[in-house]
Amino acid sequence: MGGRTPLQSLLFLLLVGLLALITMWAFPKDGVKLTDSLTLKYESLNEFFGGTTDKKLLSVEDSLLSIEGVDSVAIRDSLARVAKLRHERVMSIQHSDSTNSSLNSFYESLKRLHYEGGKIRILHYGDSQIEGDRMTRYIRNELQKAFGGIGPGLLPAYQVIPTSAARQNQSENWLRYTAYGNKDTTLEHSDYGILASFSRFMPPPDSIQNTDTLTAWLEIQPAEFGYSRIKKFNRMQLLVGGNTAPVSIEVEADSTEVYNGVLKANTLNRKLTIPFNTTPKDIKVTFKGTDSPNVYGISLEGTTGILVDNIPLRGSSGTLFRGINKELLRRQYASEPIKLVILQFGGNTIPYIDSKDRADKFGNYFKANLRYLKALLPDASFNVIGPSDMSTKIKGKYVTYPMLETIRDEVQNAAREMGMAYYDMYEVMGGKNSMPEWVTADPPLAGPDYVHFTSKGAKKMVTLFYEALMKDYQRYLAIKQDTLKTDTTAHEK
Repeated sequence: MGGRTPLQSLLFLLLVGLLALITMWAFPKDGVKLTDSLTLKYESLNEFFGGTTDKKLLSVEDSLLSIEGVDSVAIRDSLARVAKLRHERVMSIQHSDSTNSSLNSFYESLKRLHYEGGKIRILHYGDSQIEGDRMTRYIRNELQKAFGGIGPGLLPAYQVIPTSAARQNQSENWLRYTAYGNKDTTLEHSDYGILASFSRFMPPPDSIQNTDTLTAWLEIQPAEFGYSRIKKFNRMQLLVGGNTAPVSIEVEADSTEVYNGVLKANTLNRKLTIPFNTTPKDIKVTFKGTDSPNVYGISLEGTTGILVDNIPLRGSSGTLFRGINKELLRRQYASEPIKLVILQFGGNTIPYIDSKDRADKFGNYFKANLRYLKALLPDASFNVIGPSDMSTKIKGKYVTYPMLETIRDEVQNAAREMGMAYYDMYEVMGGKNSMPEWVTADPPLAGPDYVHFTSKGAKKMVTLFYEALMKDYQRYLAIKQDTLKTDTTAHEK
């Protein structure tokens, strides 16, 4: 038996050191939580070297590959495998604990829907990145293809932002009130509802009671372009309330009256359901009364399968929910089978936060809103999507905003602390200074503002998110299947 040569011993020690460095590089910086009181941590490269990680790791690779006699192909293969694992982690849904269970409730609902039928509603709240149904429509269509369902879901009565989900028009006397952006400070209540906005055909009543009967109308038509399932629906739901006097409501489908009723006064929340035999080409809703109801939303939908609602909140940082009447929101949420809430926020704070202290305050506000929503929807799962890369011009060059990663970390930490899943849009794009590559791509994937995706960029990003979600769902199904096999084996005699 021969002993190791000095060169073999050296190579062995170098490889052990490399494995330790790779572990430092790949190990989660916050550690792996084993129990509520026990977290497994591993020293990071930055802590070990006291410098930047990329250069240290690169120098180790170069040193190993330059040693005569080292199997450079094997080392490169090992490094490639580690890089692949890191890439897969970045592209994946991140869970709040080591059991990867943040979305299990939603996944179980999907599984039951597949085998037993029923209905699931998904709320997709976000900032201007999701306006016009640009990102939500892909998630909706893919889920509806896989699990059934038709229709675009919830729409505001007064649509001020063009959307591909449906075509809408309205009489000129409609007014819109929002819980975000430029709020009407004269409003004496916070009854904004599920869309964080409502519409009326006359201002809220004041001390002088209106005695004139006013008329207003809304017109809705199926989407002209896009996916086929969004153009079909077999019922409409009107979410209304808050009127101080009775209001008559008439609904016509293709010029044929299908509903005529009176909404009683002083009702906080009422949902009117109007079924259709076939998808109408044109729907007209006419209101008459001495006061207007708050129209919280109109849902075009099917009776089974999946609904995914696009709820863009332009200018919002995701810290508005606590400003919405809790009882109204609770009632509207409780009346629907909401199993998943997607919250895509963070970008709107990035240009305005210039210190760690202000970033911490935003993180606390955001976490408080997550807690508020979770209390209202205890049976739903939540998936937070962090901000994308955004560029500002410094010394003639477009670079990532200085505080972006800090704000991203605050959003991520808030999701983790609330037991919610997280998707890191910033890292998936490519991380720091990746936005210019999206802007200059052919065709462009982001606009010249170096903030918003183009339609192609939105499609690419949301496709990656959906693929990550479905991969995570398949992982859940595999775990459930293994559990069933284990239970079956345990009862065998």
